[in-house]
Amino acid sequence: MVSKNGVQVPEISLVRLILSCMVAGGVQYGWALQLYLLAQYVQTLGLPHSLASIMWLCGPIAGFVVGPTIGMWSDRCGSRFGRRKPFILAGCFIICCAVMVIGFSSDIGSALGDTKENCSTYVGSRWKAALIYVVGFWVLDFSNNVVQGPARAMMADLSGNYFCTS
Repeated sequence: MVSKNGVQVPEISLVRLILSCMVAGGVQYGWALQLYLLAQYVQTLGLPHSLASIMWLCGPIAGFVVGPTIGMWSDRCGSRFGRRKPFILAGCFIICCAVMVIGFSSDIGSALGDTKENCSTYVGSRWKAALIYVVGFWVLDFSNNVVQGPARAMMADLSGNYFCTS
């Protein structure tokens, strides 16, 4: 649809555009979760600061590798569900799984043999729980990148050329 000014107006309702933007907002919530809560949680597992900093290498690696790769695949996707939705849905499912693994990493570590004196006092570092946590953290980081690219591209696809000048 073209307005009287010759500018292409998107053929989508404002509600649907806002709902598509909520996906990107959810990804930003995931980043906030990683930066604020999970950075502190790693210290409770007994990881030294030097090893905890290695965990943060995932962000640049995921952004460098996953973002462009998923972007290329979603641009070429010919699914009946659309180009972006399969990647967004798969990424959201993986995010849910990663958050559950991270949340239960201490319990999984205990089940795998990490020791504790009583319900609240742990002896030394809990390396098994820390390993489960780091793997979950990396999967969360990669899956956030899987969702972020297609979500932003979907917002651009749905908004059309409305007020886009370059």
